[in-house]
Amino acid sequence: MTNDAAMLEHAVRWRHWNGGSDEDIYVAFGINAPQYFQRVRRILTGPNRGTLDADVVAELMEVCNRRVLPPMARAG
Repeated sequence: MTNDAAMLEHAVRWRHWNGGSDEDIYVAFGINAPQYFQRVRRILTGPNRGTLDADVVAELMEVCNRRVLPPMARAG
């Protein structure tokens, strides 16, 4: 499994729980949570997103945006 595939699998599994804990993300991928969610967003907008349903992609993007963007940027 590629790192992109592993990140996407983790994101799908944890999407209902705001993407999982910062600690679990660091242990699994060796990067901090904002970096992870930025990479997941990149994967979701690229050719490696696989066959994910559009609704799942939308849910994942929402989680990524919540975890990466500061609250004021999301409100605007």
